Amino acid sequence: MFNHEYKKEAQEKLRRAVENYQRDCEYLQNAAGSLYQTRVNRGVEIIQLCEKYINTLANSPKEFSKVVTKLKFQLKEITGKDWDLIYSAHNSNVAAAGGAGVMAGAGVACFGPAAAMAIATTFGTASTGTAIASLSGAAAVNAALAWLGGGALTVGGGGMVAGNALLALAGPIGWGIGGVALAGSAFWTSSENEKIGREATNRAIEIEGDTAKVNITKKEVNLLEGETVKLANLIHSGLQDFKQNAPLNYLDFSPSLKKMLANLINSINSLSESLKKTVDLKM
Repeated sequence: MFNHEYKKEAQEKLRRAVENYQRDCEYLQNAAGSLYQTRVNRGVEIIQLCEKYINTLANSPKEFSKVVTKLKFQLKEITGKDWDLIYSAHNSNVAAAGGAGVMAGAGVACFGPAAAMAIATTFGTASTGTAIASLSGAAAVNAALAWLGGGALTVGGGGMVAGNALLALAGPIGWGIGGVALAGSAFWTSSENEKIGREATNRAIEIEGDTAKVNITKKEVNLLEGETVKLANLIHSGLQDFKQNAPLNYLDFSPSLKKMLANLINSINSLSESLKKTVDLKM
């Protein structure tokens, strides 16, 4: 009575909307973690393969080494670590996993700063407006953690301390369900119940809209990971072909082989550029 059932149904709708949003935000964060792992693991894999091949190829063109150096630099940018640390951490993970799963970016969770970097290099910008993915070292980690905390303290955000909590992605959950969900008494007047029910319904609709945006963003993250895998597989396959079929001296390459190597170098460059890409949260 007194619109109590209407209020109750609206509150339940809001609760479901919040639960769905939180669940899908978690899926999106997991997708960002998977993308980050794939970028790092496949990037390291390609660098190792390229360097091994360059060491066996006499008179290797300078462009080949330059593009590998560029890929190393980009990995440093997204991890905040020097190449030696990236390399040793990667090999430790491979050994711990028995060589399975890690190379494809699967089966290894992101924790702490790695999780912060995964999210921030996929979505974030620093408080200066600079893309976090373009920063490096401690600056990148600090910017990532600050972004997760709502921005640097100097611009009113929670800063690194709040960032360490790895709070949920931007969206309406910060509103909380508040009074519209906690006002459970059956003794509110009809007009009060109607007002609470209407507000709960409106908030649920807004959250459902943001949930749809989260799911669209997740699809874009998955597409970006697919692009990374496709490029890495293309490079891997190309390197295998050269190792098995090409002369050991670049000067002995036929024009068609030289063109194929140029295409391979372009693919490595494309992989480096792909690592820079971020996804708009649309929130």
